[in-house]
Amino acid sequence: MASNRFNLISLGCPKNRVDSERILAVMTAAGFTYTADLSAANVVIVNTCSFIEPAVEDSIDTILESRAANRKAVLVVAGCLPLRYREDLTQPLPEVDVFLTPERIADLPRLVAEIRSKKVGRKGRSVAVPTCPVEASESAPIAGRGNHTERASRLQSPLPAAPRRVLTTSGYAYLKIAEGCARSCSYCTIPQIRGPLRSFDLADLVQEAEFLAAKGAKELVLVAQDLTSYGRDRRQRSGLFKLVERVGRVKGIRWVRLMYLHPDRVTSELTALIRDSETILPYLDIPFQHVSSAVLRAMGRPWKGDRIRGLVDRLRKEIPGLVLRTTVMVGYPTEGEREFLELKDFVASFEIERVGVFTYCPEENTRAMSLGDPLPQEVKEARADEIRTIHAAYANRRNRGRIHHVEPVLVEGVSDESEFLLQGRTWDQAPEIDGVLYITAGNAVAGEMHTVRITATHGPDLFGEIV
Repeated sequence: MASNRFNLISLGCPKNRVDSERILAVMTAAGFTYTADLSAANVVIVNTCSFIEPAVEDSIDTILESRAANRKAVLVVAGCLPLRYREDLTQPLPEVDVFLTPERIADLPRLVAEIRSKKVGRKGRSVAVPTCPVEASESAPIAGRGNHTERASRLQSPLPAAPRRVLTTSGYAYLKIAEGCARSCSYCTIPQIRGPLRSFDLADLVQEAEFLAAKGAKELVLVAQDLTSYGRDRRQRSGLFKLVERVGRVKGIRWVRLMYLHPDRVTSELTALIRDSETILPYLDIPFQHVSSAVLRAMGRPWKGDRIRGLVDRLRKEIPGLVLRTTVMVGYPTEGEREFLELKDFVASFEIERVGVFTYCPEENTRAMSLGDPLPQEVKEARADEIRTIHAAYANRRNRGRIHHVEPVLVEGVSDESEFLLQGRTWDQAPEIDGVLYITAGNAVAGEMHTVRITATHGPDLFGEIV
């Protein structure tokens, strides 16, 4: 029906992307048809991010732009923004008809129908869905303390095996294995937004992995706020090991990639599994954030710099050919010149293959707010640029050393840069963040693995020809 067209805008991280895929499936199953033309939609859904203030601003701008582009559609705001601000959004955003938290995705078609049945004119149209994983004043406790397990067990999350319409490019899909976070980093809003850790059932996740493989996924990217905590809220030991081992045996899956591991509990049991597996990639994404013990202590990260250095050395020994990705934060309130020099030395000497750099941004209702924000933004940006420059020198040298190598590549389709190029990724290029490989000669099928000879590099990107 022409009156059942919807448009979906997905912002934020891959974990949010999975929620968007569930929204797409729920709306399609209810008889709605997706349209890329926002102005032609009868329902516009913005799945928001609110992890940091710039993401909040981007979400609000997108909401207002969507309303300006389509004055008549039912406007739904989903995701992290309603989780972070709850009912406080209804007054400042009267343009919105429905605020939808992730655990209410299945209710969306019914809520849209209710709005349509009763609305005449714009006044008073906002309807909030206030169900939230935690109270506004409550932050998630550290795992294992107090009544964390009991409280988490009462919370509801979308079933991971619920229907999905995969939005990712041909050949790969994200598998979200848990919701929320049991950590208590001083600067982070995630426990307040997404609530305490709730691990999804292993059998459900395996079922979803099989579903995604049947839909053509050759690569599964496991994501959560903290993969290493998987199963702890269910009092399971070795939860991540058991899940990864089982997912790695799903028929049709060639690559299993692990993203967002806390430095704590990356066990030798897990690294042995990775070392001996043909499908679990020797690629680990472990955000260190910093290596200064003083900065880590102020961040609420329960590690010292020497333990991080020791972890890197151990992982290199236990997983031959390991590729590490990490993120570091510069400009934290307790980061002086000495602490920053320590971080620079670490990046220069430990040669981490993939490094993302962020500048500290104070966030409301975090413990770090009490530390102030003493460093000017230009100092933070200068420090970030220094780290990027140091890392780029190593990354470029490493990439140049791969010229003439022949490697398997997961082909994603026509390049975003040119219709005359195909685009894919080598095993050590995670989707959307690690660059791509451009195929300059040969024929390939999107969503399939092909063998490519690397011929050139440019920044994080590689170029090659089908063998």
